[in-house]
Amino acid sequence: MDPYDGPAVETLHRYGDTRGGSILSLLLENLQDPSPRARALAAREVADYTLTVAVDRLLEIAEKDPEIQVRCAAIRGLGNYMYLGSLSDYVLQTDEELGSLEDCLTDDDFQRVYDFLVGIAGDEQLSLDERRFAVESLSFSGDEVAEKLIAELYARPEKEAKISAFVAMGATGAERWIGILRKELTNPDPDLQVEAIHAAGDLGLDNLGKDLWELTFDDEHEIALSAIWALGQTGWDGAFERLDELTLHANQEISDCADEAMEEWLFYNGLSPEHDDDDMDLFLGE
Repeated sequence: MDPYDGPAVETLHRYGDTRGGSILSLLLENLQDPSPRARALAAREVADYTLTVAVDRLLEIAEKDPEIQVRCAAIRGLGNYMYLGSLSDYVLQTDEELGSLEDCLTDDDFQRVYDFLVGIAGDEQLSLDERRFAVESLSFSGDEVAEKLIAELYARPEKEAKISAFVAMGATGAERWIGILRKELTNPDPDLQVEAIHAAGDLGLDNLGKDLWELTFDDEHEIALSAIWALGQTGWDGAFERLDELTLHANQEISDCADEAMEEWLFYNGLSPEHDDDDMDLFLGE
């Protein structure tokens, strides 16, 4: 079971507001809760704060918490900082009790997270879960070190390792993984196939558009749904007609998914949901 399931986040936020204290203060307190699930939940939420104190505590939890599920939650949370570090800028946050502008993340903070995750990913004494989640988090860096670790993870025989490799491939947005993902889109293992489809969409490139288009006709409901959403993420020109057709599908789940995928496709291509037919004909060259 995912340690983040359930209404606990909403409860934490309500509790923080009721006490009149900061939510971050409460979350940091919960990193010491006797319940591993509560600590894991708090670790994921703390990662939403772009403050040095949040980085410090997550690094400590990721290394020293006695429960693997908590360490893994912290490692995955650190991926948020890798993502922020990959952007040209990020939104500064302050906390009225614990933070000020001086406490916001610095280049040194991003480097500390990167170095820690590289160390975790390469430590063969650690569990596979810790190492694979570290690779997922590192993938946002898109550098040669991350790409090497992704390739090594993909080469492992464990199913979980390959799933994390797919997640990491998608997060990189790199053309390097197109060939692998194209092959894995027809993986006979449905779990791996679905994860490869997700990665193909997350990659955000139109190279796999035709492959995903074909999978929207798959008889397996989950495969078709995953392919529909991923097709919208690619922005591929050839996706529009198929997505438009699927918005009228008799199955409500499919039509809803196609609606959302169409919105994603329009956003990718810089078009408004309120586009008219003339705009679309011009875009598609018709």
